[in-house]
Amino acid sequence: MKNLKIATLALFATATTAMNAQDLKTEEVPAKVRTTFTTAHTNAQDIEWEKKGDHFKVEFETNKMDHDIWYDAEGTVVKSKMEITESELPAAVVSAVKKAYADYKIDSVEVLEMNGAKTYEVEIEKGWLKERKLIIDASGKVISDMED
Repeated sequence: MKNLKIATLALFATATTAMNAQDLKTEEVPAKVRTTFTTAHTNAQDIEWEKKGDHFKVEFETNKMDHDIWYDAEGTVVKSKMEITESELPAAVVSAVKKAYADYKIDSVEVLEMNGAKTYEVEIEKGWLKERKLIIDASGKVISDMED
């Protein structure tokens, strides 16, 4: 019975995700959105589009770094997330990580920009078994600190 409940929950979660996001062909994306994207990201590769609610999400790579951008139907950027290198982190963010976890090393970094504000998702690790995910604002304030 327990396995049946787990299977039902997994099926429901998959169905819910499928209903909330829909893969799109490039020609199914509104022209304003496509134009805004292609003008700003001429070197984009591995481009994939999805419709999520009222927004159009594009996932792509530039210089082997992952990017996600959400647009409204008029082609305005609603939010963006991109992978960056550790050297691109603001000094305040690096300082906050080193202060809180001096014996950890930075594994990966993403910057999220929404409503004009930037936050940084910094995944850190210590050895093989200890991993943490930190969300830090541009001033170095830790917003979230979770074991990963």
